[in-house]
Amino acid sequence: MYTLLFVDDERDILDSMQRTFRRGYKTLVANSGTEALELINSTPVDLIISDQRMPDLGGDVVLQHALANQPEAIRILLTGYADMESLVRCVNDAQIYKYIAKPWEPEDLRLTVVRALESLELTRKLAHANESLKKAYLNAITMLSVACEGKDEDTGFHVQRVQHYTEALALELGVAPEEAEHMGIMSILHDIGKLYIPDAILKKPAKLDDSEWSVMREHALHGVKILGDDPFFEVARVIAISHHENFDGSGYPEGLVGEAIPLAARIAKLADVFDALTSKRPYKTPWPLEQVLEHIQSQAGTHFDPKAVAALMRLMENGTISDIMQRFHGPQAGVEPS
Repeated sequence: MYTLLFVDDERDILDSMQRTFRRGYKTLVANSGTEALELINSTPVDLIISDQRMPDLGGDVVLQHALANQPEAIRILLTGYADMESLVRCVNDAQIYKYIAKPWEPEDLRLTVVRALESLELTRKLAHANESLKKAYLNAITMLSVACEGKDEDTGFHVQRVQHYTEALALELGVAPEEAEHMGIMSILHDIGKLYIPDAILKKPAKLDDSEWSVMREHALHGVKILGDDPFFEVARVIAISHHENFDGSGYPEGLVGEAIPLAARIAKLADVFDALTSKRPYKTPWPLEQVLEHIQSQAGTHFDPKAVAALMRLMENGTISDIMQRFHGPQAGVEPS
């Protein structure tokens, strides 16, 4: 059942609106702007109809407050005055659904509310569908990455750790939250090019020889090929081809230097190496955490972006990294976070 909030300083108008919507809806009333703010702060509502001219607060203020605190709620302005300034303010600042002039016909008002709630329901269904699609593509990306990472038991946890390390580092470096989340998700595909690498090399339990290492290095270019040209995967392509570049230019495949290496790749590189060193692999046991941090700090400015390394140390101090390690370390993990 939808909850409707009616706001007006005239009791007769509130009673009239309640009669119009007495069936099929839960109705709340506020006899002043101040009372309306209190209800908006305490009670979820689906639609608000507010009079503009009230003794304490105008309808534009009430609906702006609703936008800030219950942005999903439909907002409708009701007024008997040709106050264009207030209307413009409501449209721009409160993002109202519609303006209704007094006096109104009850059936017209009812139809307006019905259509508004239909729009709200469609918006909610689309949001749910988008969330389901997001979860599905994230699962697909993760499964694809697991398939290319050597198929060891800890791989699923590995890509999850790299994802969350990358997102945390991006946030710490000032990247906007939505962009940082996307960067983290795209980092899952950093080694997608390993699908082209033979298992004999990918799962070799010893150090690779020169010819094998030459084949392994090609995975960065293979990754770009696999990810195609869809704009959605642009960050994934950048990470795939550049996450083995070194800050001093000694990396591969292009030998990029410093900030010529895309930020997403610099961050994902650090996240990937940190996880590789702290986790068990077919060819190595995990390093002690203190040794890992000392090694990474010693490579700041050569292998790693110094700003990213500093961000990692801050995340270690505030417990973010330990939390990720605890949540996503699988049965083969050999490091207990401190």
